[in-house]
Amino acid sequence: MEWLCIDFLNSDWRDWRGSGRRENRLEKAEWLDSFLQHWDLQAPLPAGSKTCAELLALRESMRRMTESVVRREALLSDDLAALNQALALAPSHPQLLEDAKGGYRLEERCPVGGWELVMARIARSFADLLVYEEVSRLKICDNPDCQWVYFDESRNRARRWCDDKMCGNLMKVRRFRERQKEKESRKSGK
Repeated sequence: MEWLCIDFLNSDWRDWRGSGRRENRLEKAEWLDSFLQHWDLQAPLPAGSKTCAELLALRESMRRMTESVVRREALLSDDLAALNQALALAPSHPQLLEDAKGGYRLEERCPVGGWELVMARIARSFADLLVYEEVSRLKICDNPDCQWVYFDESRNRARRWCDDKMCGNLMKVRRFRERQKEKESRKSGK
């Protein structure tokens, strides 16, 4: 299951292998364009400096909220207010339309567009995740170098890493090597 808000949160990329390299993908027009296309959103590129700052502030608030949810702590009121402010950027209303089969359907209409609508949709995705999904499935990769946010769809909700083949294997190898060092130091210390 893909989530707009999780994709947005992971725009703060960190090298999972431990090099310390980090990349703010919100500053990269190519990443933003791909992100907008993937989620069928429209906004002018490149994003202005004010917009970039607003996107970054929203991401930071959502990251703190995610960390609170993962630790099963209450959300900070400032972060909740920031999310609600983003939700308010794009008020919408239902509109009754005829469908092709002679029936009717309701569609949500929003009078604003651009980056305001993008931020509101991101915030709505995050709010929907918190309200309608099992929040214990929202997790952060146990690899301290990665910190990728993911939605755990495993049956027993026991996933610890964003990807077992990458971060999972890396962490297992690190633990194995640590145990080997401990054995060697005990042998040499006797």
